[in-house]
Amino acid sequence: MDRAITADPVVDDSYRKAKVDHYLDRVEELVGMARYSAARSMLNKALALEPHNRGVLTLQQHIDVALRLLATPSLHKSNGQRDTARRGKLVLVVDQDERVLMSLVESLRKYGFGAIGAASFGEAVEALAHHVPSLIISEVNFENGPVGFDLYFWVRNNSGLSWVPFLYLATRVTREMFIAGKRLGVDEFIVKPLDEEVVMASVLSCLGKRKQRVP
Repeated sequence: MDRAITADPVVDDSYRKAKVDHYLDRVEELVGMARYSAARSMLNKALALEPHNRGVLTLQQHIDVALRLLATPSLHKSNGQRDTARRGKLVLVVDQDERVLMSLVESLRKYGFGAIGAASFGEAVEALAHHVPSLIISEVNFENGPVGFDLYFWVRNNSGLSWVPFLYLATRVTREMFIAGKRLGVDEFIVKPLDEEVVMASVLSCLGKRKQRVP
C-alpha cells in the first residue's frame, strides 16, 4: 500500500518565516527611504502570512507614527530639539536610485525637514494625493514610465500644488535642458553625484524664494 504524501509542517513554517523576515527587511529599507506607501504594501504581504507577528506589528506602528508626524509638522525635531525655522517644511524626494533616495531623506531629516520618498512617477502622485509638500526634489529621467518633466507638468496643472517649488536632480544638465527647465519655471538644477551641503543650500534657497507663494 502506497504511503500518502503529506506536506511537512516544519518546512511550511520555515518557508513562511523566511518570507516574513524578507518582507520585514524590505519594509525597513523602504521606511528608511520614507517610501511609506510601498512599505505598507510590503507589510500587508507579511501580515497575510503572520497576522500576529510582533515584528510586523511593530513596523506597522512605526509607519503609523511617522505618517502622523508628517501630518503634524510642528512635531518635527532636529537633533532632539524643535526646529522653529523649518517647522512645517515637508519635502517630497523622487528618485529611482534607492541609494540616492535614502541619502537625500537622511540629509533632510538631519537638517530638520520632514521627508517623504517616491521611486517613480506613480508613487510620487500617490504621495501627493495625501501630502502637500513645501518642496519637490525629483530626478529628471526615470528608466520606465513618465519622466521628471511629466511630474513637473502634473504638479503645475494641479491647483492645490501649482505653487510648490521644484528642484531637479540630473547626472548631466545640458544647455538645452537648463534653458527649457528655466522657461518652464523649474527653480533649480543640481548635478549628481550629490553634495549634501550643496543640496541643502539649494533647498533653503528654493524655499526662501517661494516663501511668499506658500498658501
